[in-house]
Amino acid sequence: MYCVIQKITNKKPNPYGAYKELIVDTFSYSMNGKLSDTKYTFHYRGERFYRPILDAFKISIHESYREDGKVKKKQWVICTMGYYSLIDSWVGDHYMSSVLQDKLQAMDITEEQLQDMIYEKLQPIIDQVAAEFESTEEFKTDQKHKEIIEIYHQAKKDFDQLYGNDTYEYCFDVFGELRCPEYLERLKAQKKAQQEYQERSYQSSNQSNYNYEDYSSYYANVPSTYGEEDKARLKLIYRTLSKKFHPDVTKDDGEIMKLINKLKDQWGI
Repeated sequence: MYCVIQKITNKKPNPYGAYKELIVDTFSYSMNGKLSDTKYTFHYRGERFYRPILDAFKISIHESYREDGKVKKKQWVICTMGYYSLIDSWVGDHYMSSVLQDKLQAMDITEEQLQDMIYEKLQPIIDQVAAEFESTEEFKTDQKHKEIIEIYHQAKKDFDQLYGNDTYEYCFDVFGELRCPEYLERLKAQKKAQQEYQERSYQSSNQSNYNYEDYSSYYANVPSTYGEEDKARLKLIYRTLSKKFHPDVTKDDGEIMKLINKLKDQWGI
């Protein structure tokens, strides 16, 4: 039993070449007439590279045997892979497992044995095609885009660890260009305030005369980085609490309302 790979010609070209362009996209939304911060995303767009080569490879398994003194053959067609499919996929993507099972049973081999048999013949062809493809403009452009995206993901990971999840995309685009310096400065100010607060908390924890009012007045000055959607929700919370705990309603000394107003200042609404 052995694998046969027959070179044939497709009638139509492969239309799924890599995209030629990687661009920056933006996302924002409006709530209660106010526009949210802009998020800088990316996507591929426009024209794809043309793939002119129509070569394809028909893969089949053959078995020769003798019957009544005569040589006979059995043949099982496994699949056909286009020239560019050798680069973009593997043989398992081109056959249906449910259909293959009957053929494997007839051949009396496992799927793993089948693939080993195929790739013994197919791998040299894959290597040749890959070497040819790596000299094309499509390959060079696609590699450049992948490198840009890989650098972007690493930069995003590092930045988000420092300033919080999903903050990088509000400052930088996929090419690493700073798009919103104002948002970055807000993040830096918040980070600095948090660090100062942590230092103050540590120092205060070692003192018996810890002053809650000092902490409250300090934290109220921490710049708010809430988005417009979160601010709208916080305003709703503030209005609900102020209606319920207003001194005219509770008939108390107003201390609860003072705390609610401090929260309002801290939230920046």
